[in-house]
Amino acid sequence: MNARLPERQASRALLIGASQFSYPGLHALPAVVNNVQALADVLTDPEFGGFDETGCRVLTDPTAQQVGDAIHAVADEALDTLVLYYSGHGVLGQRGDLFLAVGDTNPDPRRVRYSGVPLDWFRSALAESPAQNRVLILDCCFSGRAAEAMSDTASMVRGTLDIRGTYTLTSAPAHETAVAPLGARFTAFSGELLTALRQGIPGGGPLLTLGDIYPALTRALLASGLPRPQHLGTGLADHIALSKNPAHRPPAMTPPESHTVSKQRRSRPAPQRQSSAEPGPKSAADFHSAMLDVYRKAKKEAGYNAAYFLQMVQEVGGLEAARRLIRAGSVSSGFTALWEKGRLDLSVEAVVLQDRFAGLFTDEELDIARNRLAEYGYSPAQTS
Repeated sequence: MNARLPERQASRALLIGASQFSYPGLHALPAVVNNVQALADVLTDPEFGGFDETGCRVLTDPTAQQVGDAIHAVADEALDTLVLYYSGHGVLGQRGDLFLAVGDTNPDPRRVRYSGVPLDWFRSALAESPAQNRVLILDCCFSGRAAEAMSDTASMVRGTLDIRGTYTLTSAPAHETAVAPLGARFTAFSGELLTALRQGIPGGGPLLTLGDIYPALTRALLASGLPRPQHLGTGLADHIALSKNPAHRPPAMTPPESHTVSKQRRSRPAPQRQSSAEPGPKSAADFHSAMLDVYRKAKKEAGYNAAYFLQMVQEVGGLEAARRLIRAGSVSSGFTALWEKGRLDLSVEAVVLQDRFAGLFTDEELDIARNRLAEYGYSPAQTS
């Protein structure tokens, strides 16, 4: 499935930033104000952004009531894409539930439920919204708990449209704190998110999808010794694009061949290897079996259940499924999951590059697979 931008008039974004707090246990976060303002500028940029200014609402240091009212309003209005973003302090209640802090939130685990914004407000809004695409981004301590809590919501909103789904992106694992470097303009997570949106991802497609953004965020944050961000997506939600990719460079056009070239030269076949239009039944069957074997190994050895991948293989066959995934504008959620687990040897790209199957694919498809693996630190030589 190809990525696409949100439908501007039918999409809504709510960006919430909590920077000032009245209780001593919650220190001020001045960078949060910069987070929400800069993110709004990027998302509504006339050239690259995917949202209209009238559909992007910013709340800075709101009350809990204002947060609830705003969530309800944008969730009802969004018909295409809904983005909810919060940056501030995350506080855990007595039972380990996550609450998002506002100015008068009491961080005492026994009392936070009376003054904090419960994660369930976001969860319910995403589940009940008529929007086709739903995105939750949290930049706060313990935000990884949202990915766990959103698992139920993800199953509730699985739809029949290819792009329909939810995507949760959080700044830290469930039991870790987020980082706001002292004196920095942005918090660590949101700063890297803004860098990806502003500068783009070299080598990526024309649009910046969540499937593109998450690996870029992870690489940048881990390289700086910061917490690993967490994500959870349903179906093809990782193909949801938030903006255009400023770093995208379309391939150069091949100049037309000179009219003086002889007919003999023009008729000479191109040296590029082309995959057979109708591969032999045995080679196609062998590759199909290899795709099923990849699914089984990923589930057994890596603990990853690639249910959507299995469905695609069963519906269109292993060979066609591989071609679609290779030709996609961004890496699949399965590729990202295997990369996180250090098992790119089980990726479709790795199987495609095996000597016994290389003849089934064009040189262009092989180059895409090889370059994709190399970009994520997996040597193509390991696939031979």
